[in-house]
Amino acid sequence: MENRISQQTPFAYRCLHHPVYGKAFRYQCYKTAEIIHPTGTPIEEFGIVVDGILKANLYTVNGCELCSAYFEDCDVFPEFLYFTGKKVYTYTLAAVKKTEVAWIATSVFERMLQDDSEMMYSFMLYISKRGLKNQMLLNCLNYRTIQERVAYWLIGMNNLSQNEHIPLPKSQTMWANTLRVSRSSLNQEIKRMEALGYFRIDGHNLVLLNQKALEDLL
Repeated sequence: MENRISQQTPFAYRCLHHPVYGKAFRYQCYKTAEIIHPTGTPIEEFGIVVDGILKANLYTVNGCELCSAYFEDCDVFPEFLYFTGKKVYTYTLAAVKKTEVAWIATSVFERMLQDDSEMMYSFMLYISKRGLKNQMLLNCLNYRTIQERVAYWLIGMNNLSQNEHIPLPKSQTMWANTLRVSRSSLNQEIKRMEALGYFRIDGHNLVLLNQKALEDLL
């Protein structure tokens, strides 16, 4: 029983409470809209969002801001960039709201994974789930209508959670940016689909009521 519970413990929690390497983290708070790392900053530390929201911004040639990803509670970053050979930030990292981040040197993080096989396994599970989520989001953008994107996103998120209770993004703006649609259009579509009985929104969670009906929309 203890082993099963241990395996289900989030990777971020295991890092922050590691009996040896947990002491290597430094904690820092950022204000709303504060730029943490501009594009091109060398990656010298890994971060874990303790509380709050960060976003990765890209900019068009005309200077328009594009949000490419969000990092919420217990998210680790920028692991994909670093371990795929990108040693600098390819986006601008900024705080969406007041956010606390736990930082650890990349060399110490790598040593933790090398020294602790259970942490390495937990990290592999974490990045596998993150990879599946990112791929799901990319596939979601292949659909043209807002209804189809919402349906595909809900099915994908339910496959990850597997309990018909899907945690919603912390704001509808975040959800709209994730699906690359306007906030007002998403709000209208969500209300319509909820009224049709596809799901029920309960606070910060969405309760899936009819996945088969959502699948039939695609």
